[in-house]
Amino acid sequence: MRSRTGGRAAAAAFSPIEESPSAEKAAEWEVRPGGMLVQMRNPDADFTAAPVPTIRVKVKFGAVYHEIYISSQATFGDLKMAVSARTRVHPLDMKLMYKSKERDSTAFLDIAGVKDKSKVVLVEDPTAQAKRLLEMRKTDKMEKAAKSISAISLEVDRLATKVSALEAIANKGGRVVDNDVTNLTESLMNELIKLDTVVADGDVKLQRKMQTKRVQKYVETLDAIKIKNATPRAKDQPRPTQHPVQALQRWELQQSRNPFQQDHQQLLPQKQSVVATTNWETFDLLTPSTPTATTTAASTASSTPHARFDWELF
Repeated sequence: MRSRTGGRAAAAAFSPIEESPSAEKAAEWEVRPGGMLVQMRNPDADFTAAPVPTIRVKVKFGAVYHEIYISSQATFGDLKMAVSARTRVHPLDMKLMYKSKERDSTAFLDIAGVKDKSKVVLVEDPTAQAKRLLEMRKTDKMEKAAKSISAISLEVDRLATKVSALEAIANKGGRVVDNDVTNLTESLMNELIKLDTVVADGDVKLQRKMQTKRVQKYVETLDAIKIKNATPRAKDQPRPTQHPVQALQRWELQQSRNPFQQDHQQLLPQKQSVVATTNWETFDLLTPSTPTATTTAASTASSTPHARFDWELF
């Protein structure tokens, strides 16, 4: 038989645990990601919030009152937007005065005490209007400068393709027409002048600087092509024509450097043009006045005289 004490202990062990009221209250709260402790909401519960009431605000602008229907939890900035649709005044040029005090655009109507049929005074701010106009002019100028640089960039891209084509021809050893190089250089210089006239700040100024460097690089490439095109090539060089006087002087210089060759060349035509004949004469050895043998040489131009020798006895 089981004891009663053991049965009571087992029943107590398997009996459900009753939650304390403090645990139920702790379960009704939750911590949001920002660290805020809020009450937990049940999405299945039929919870309907009370509608936000709409109030009617009377806005005085000059001598005219404008009735604006707006939410009581809206801001003065929302009220400015609604008034701008009626008065055609820019919201940045407005000052809303409530109870003789200017209200910020981020302030809420209900917190400031604006209720139904409350009166708000609208005043134009000339300082804010002038500042806004200056900002508009600056923005328009920047947009215009950006458009100009964009147009110049497209034109530079078009000219860059021509520069690349001419550079390829020059690198392959071909000859480029000088007029093409000159016209392309003038076009790039015109784009460079346009870039100098553009007044810009910030990112637009950086874009203008980049385009200026591009144009200068292409102009330098064209200058290098022009120099390479002006340099004469070996196959294009004409043979130098020698003047007769210069040719004679060069021949004399060569002859003076090689005297043996000069003597050989001088003797060679003499062998071809001179014919030697020998005439023998009888003479007495004992007689000193006896004539000797003479050698005559006849040439095409003139003849040489006979040579006579006088012999003496010892």
